[in-house]
Amino acid sequence: MLAKLLRESMRTSLILLLCLILGLTTPEFVDAAEPTFEGEVVPFLKQHCYQCHDAREAQAGLRIDSLGADFSVAKAPEMWREVIDRINIGDMPPEDHPRPDPAEAFAVVEWVGDRLRQAEREARSSGGRIVMRRLNREEYANTVGDLLSLDANFVAKIKEELPADGKAEGFDRLSSALFYDQTQLDSYLRVAEMIAEKAIQGQPPATQKLVWNAKKRPSKPTEAVYQGAKHKVPLGADYYKVRDGGFEVWNGVPYGKRGGDFKNIPPGPAPNLSNIVTEDGYYRIRVHGGSFAGERGDPIQLMLVYAANSPLQSVHYIDVKGSLREPAVAEKLVFLKAGQPGQKTAVSVKWNGLQNVRIRNPELAGLERSRKKLFNARRKAVLAKDKVASERLRKELDKVLEKLNTFSGPSYLHNEQYDLATVPRLFLSRIEFEGPVAEQWPPASHQALAITQSLPEREPDIRRMFARLLPVAYRRPVERGEVDRIVQLIVSARQDHGLSTIEALRMGLTAVFASPAFTYFHEVQLPPATNGLRSLDDFELASRLSYFLWSSMPDEELLRLAERKELSSPRILRRQVERMLGDPKARRFVIGFAGQWLSVDQFGSVMPANEYKSYDPELEAASIEEPLSFFEHVLNKDLPITHFLNSDFLVINERLATHYGIEGVTGEEFRPVRLRPDHHRGGVLGMAGLLTLLSDGTRTLPVRRAAWVRENLFNDPPPPPPPNAGEIQPNVKGNDLSVRERLAQHRNEPTCASCHAKLDPYGLALENYDAIGAWRTKQNGEGIRENRAPVIDPSGTLKSGRSFRDLEGYKAALLAERETFATAFAEKLLTYALCRPIGFADEKTVNKIVSETKLNDYRLHSVIQAIIASEPFQTK
Repeated sequence: MLAKLLRESMRTSLILLLCLILGLTTPEFVDAAEPTFEGEVVPFLKQHCYQCHDAREAQAGLRIDSLGADFSVAKAPEMWREVIDRINIGDMPPEDHPRPDPAEAFAVVEWVGDRLRQAEREARSSGGRIVMRRLNREEYANTVGDLLSLDANFVAKIKEELPADGKAEGFDRLSSALFYDQTQLDSYLRVAEMIAEKAIQGQPPATQKLVWNAKKRPSKPTEAVYQGAKHKVPLGADYYKVRDGGFEVWNGVPYGKRGGDFKNIPPGPAPNLSNIVTEDGYYRIRVHGGSFAGERGDPIQLMLVYAANSPLQSVHYIDVKGSLREPAVAEKLVFLKAGQPGQKTAVSVKWNGLQNVRIRNPELAGLERSRKKLFNARRKAVLAKDKVASERLRKELDKVLEKLNTFSGPSYLHNEQYDLATVPRLFLSRIEFEGPVAEQWPPASHQALAITQSLPEREPDIRRMFARLLPVAYRRPVERGEVDRIVQLIVSARQDHGLSTIEALRMGLTAVFASPAFTYFHEVQLPPATNGLRSLDDFELASRLSYFLWSSMPDEELLRLAERKELSSPRILRRQVERMLGDPKARRFVIGFAGQWLSVDQFGSVMPANEYKSYDPELEAASIEEPLSFFEHVLNKDLPITHFLNSDFLVINERLATHYGIEGVTGEEFRPVRLRPDHHRGGVLGMAGLLTLLSDGTRTLPVRRAAWVRENLFNDPPPPPPPNAGEIQPNVKGNDLSVRERLAQHRNEPTCASCHAKLDPYGLALENYDAIGAWRTKQNGEGIRENRAPVIDPSGTLKSGRSFRDLEGYKAALLAERETFATAFAEKLLTYALCRPIGFADEKTVNKIVSETKLNDYRLHSVIQAIIASEPFQTK
């Protein structure tokens, strides 16, 4: 009943808050784009459309003569969309009428497409005002984590528990996409309860313990039976021995295709933590054992894979301490996630030993291969009803089986390449798992809540606790009544409903984190009648600033400056922006803005075909990190944003360097690497993750790549395609055409050809990168053989008329349009900062940002500073 009352209270508060949202008028936008309505569109419609769709005819109920350039008129966007769809697919004009010139038809399609997009953005841009919005799930989780000093793993769990947010203009922080309904309210309330339980604890969690004894292995077999043989064969050379309550192993057994340096230990039951890991949290692992590095010299490690191949999976590495004769204990604290009831959460134990100290007997291995090969060949002959071949293969198979049946062993031999006295060895006695354990006690959240030795019991102490918490949680000064309501809720919970102190305090904290005052931005809107703007107060400015650059609440310094009303000083504000960009929390800006602007949040959604054998999980993980590390480097060094178009460096690790053919890079760490022209990289357009995303896993998709470049980098998406527009078709068997040649076949319709002529070069210029971003000079993929592969032709002409012959020329042509790119970048970043679409009302602001930053070579910090100093950012 109490939970129900709390939900009703939260719902009422939400409704009252939402009632503050005011209706906003949408300003008329002025179209300055080419082609124009009067110059190209009206003459085309008069010549080809009016005779069937005017006041006299109006065939199909469609009057085109009444369509004007104002897309805010009801039904106008839908009717215009119908017009360009019919033009695109060739239904209009009818076949018995003269065909329009393709270039003229495309001009109409291009004009309508641009106006449709502008109309949609204007409809959502709230007339240049920033409307009320809630925290998205990233911001909510980060805020709670920073406020209560919560562990990063728990913050990640909060994000997982909250519903996914909608997107608008490519970002998940625009108010028009962040709806808040009954489902959202219930989710936030449930998560708030989870947070309160984590933040306020009465005592350390109760722990459980599991001891996995290595000595409990199955008895070692000394013989084996092989398929096709009728007798047992001695195993021969061993790879481990049982001793002193454990086992000593000197040869690892490979596991999976990508086990890397780690191999299986001797077979046996794996540790099962299903009854130990009953909640997400920290668990202590103790390894009792010893090791011998041998001539190789690398330290011996265990790799513990928890809940492999499940969403719970985590991998942990532990250095084995001690020697073979004097074992020691190695300890590590790890974070593990609990499974569902009944879900098995076992731990696979691996070690980084050698795998070929013991090898198969070559004679036996050869016989087994022959048996398998002959068996499969004879089966095919039988299916083909080839009696002659079948009988011949049967006789050959019988001879091999006879040799197998007389083979006396051994099955395995010691590899004479190695000296058994100097190979790496592992001795393992037992592994202990204990938890959950508190990472620290009392938890850091108690200090954040000003809880000292014990939980506050008296009403004045409870009031003091929440009077300190609420201004920070709500990011503004609070009134006494706001504190009173939380205190009375806690007092009532104890006195009227019999809750304990800890339960009542948790209920009060739940109310804070589920309230609109926490989940929404507090920016008072002027009434529509005033028709004016107001400057943000310093607390509002602090919040807008911190959620832009940190995706979280203002820190103590920002709030202190806001309280003194000093943050709005231009000099202090600029200094604070630089401080914030240098803080580790600026990584959230990198993930939030760059991760969505460059589509990194979609990387890994396209799985390359098996023929791209160099693609592996390590490459995928590195490809996801590359654009983020690159953007972060540009941000940290305050480099010009034109580096995103082309650069003389990359920020990569060894795995990517290998993929790109760049030598001299070792290790998993990402670092700036200088490029040479023959590396054919630089900027974001040569990054493997993006190029893989813009393929279908089998072949490149230049139209998709082109559309991405036009929309994401130049904010100039192509017009809407016809309803029946399809993808490039695969090669017909025996007809190895390049993607460019097939794309030419795809453009049969003249109107489509006009559109593709302005679009395709942006993607065909990237054809030297295959479906996983590897450099090529000839077509590959789709099973095309090297000797029949067409040579790549990346040449083309941009929409601006600039021509190029190769990738370097393409990038030079893009850089020649740097001001256009800077404008698009400013629009994207301003959209992200203001949390609303950018419309005509923002044109002067964007132009001012670009002109100011041009004087500073378009450096990234100058763009950010100009946005923060702009009127839209600092007003409501």
